[in-house]
Amino acid sequence: MRALSVILLALFPVLGHAEVMDKEFSLVAILLWGLIGALLVFFAARLKPLLLFILVPVIGLFFFGHLSELVDPYVGPAMAAEAGQIYVFISWAAPAVVLVSGVIGFAFRCRHVKANT
Repeated sequence: MRALSVILLALFPVLGHAEVMDKEFSLVAILLWGLIGALLVFFAARLKPLLLFILVPVIGLFFFGHLSELVDPYVGPAMAAEAGQIYVFISWAAPAVVLVSGVIGFAFRCRHVKANT
């Protein structure tokens, strides 16, 4: 029994070992938040702009939390080293796509309103 306890206690630090990206969002999660968020923001801006008061804070908080870790001077370089530059690029491009889709949705809304009057 004593030998088993010594072995388990010796292996305890190995059991708790985890890399940086084990604690961060996956690339697929960021892509889905970006693409689904862009679609939702586009259709909300196009059809029901009041929904943006709900969608923008939710999507913005997700990306704010993620990007705040990415720009951290200690965590950010470790994330870039472990996940690669494509992860960093998509992490910055996804919120930009959401914003651009909102602008495009408003542009279609304004164009549609002018055409009907």
